[in-house]
Amino acid sequence: MIIKTGITIECKKCNKIYDINPEDFDEPETSSDERSMGYEIQYIWTYELECEDCNNVLKVVIEGYEYPTGILNYEEFNVEGSTIISEPSLEINYTDEDSDYDL
Repeated sequence: MIIKTGITIECKKCNKIYDINPEDFDEPETSSDERSMGYEIQYIWTYELECEDCNNVLKVVIEGYEYPTGILNYEEFNVEGSTIISEPSLEINYTDEDSDYDL
């Protein structure tokens, strides 16, 4: 799974707007649980920055769940210190060679 489009947030203290691009995020943390139709894979991306204008700490957490394998089942976006102006989008970019999980 990848972040296809970035997220735009607004600082709650000073209203400065930030566009955070997909390439700004590190590789996601992943975990998986076996369920009735195969593995459910959870992806979590985290990004933190300090507002340039007011030094407020801004945190973005993007979560995506793939279940069954190859299907985007659920996504959630959370922020601290800011509000979401436009949500990101996630996309499955699954290939057999990329997987650590049985198909």
